[in-house]
Amino acid sequence: MIWAALVASLASCERDAPTISREPEGARPQNATLLPVQAEEPFPALGCYQRARDRTMLTQHDAYLLCTGATSDAPIACYERAAAGLMLSSQAIVLCRCAESLAPIECYERAAQETTLTQPDIVALCSAASMQRLYPNCAPVR
Repeated sequence: MIWAALVASLASCERDAPTISREPEGARPQNATLLPVQAEEPFPALGCYQRARDRTMLTQHDAYLLCTGATSDAPIACYERAAAGLMLSSQAIVLCRCAESLAPIECYERAAQETTLTQPDIVALCSAASMQRLYPNCAPVR
């Protein structure tokens, strides 16, 4: 019974988490859909990779891992926030790969405060790929 409540609570993380947008700080969008940051980019995974190499200390391989299948810059924003929280780079990549918003970070922070799960378990539970039921290339599981 406790597991069901935990799963329901963590599932709401994605629904309730703020999206990455250009809204003024403090503004709450009326529709809480998860909006990509760079939807107009013709090759979003390549743009994500290039920006990850420019904005982070990620190696070429780690930037590739983070951005494979990306549809926007959301994985980078998620990674930067996770890394700023002193999370290991490899865990931040797992958490943020396929992210379309900061939902994985919000889920992680909430689970860390409200559960006794270990950090690796929270990363696995709150990863964008896990929450959205995606394959490693960010394609939906059918």
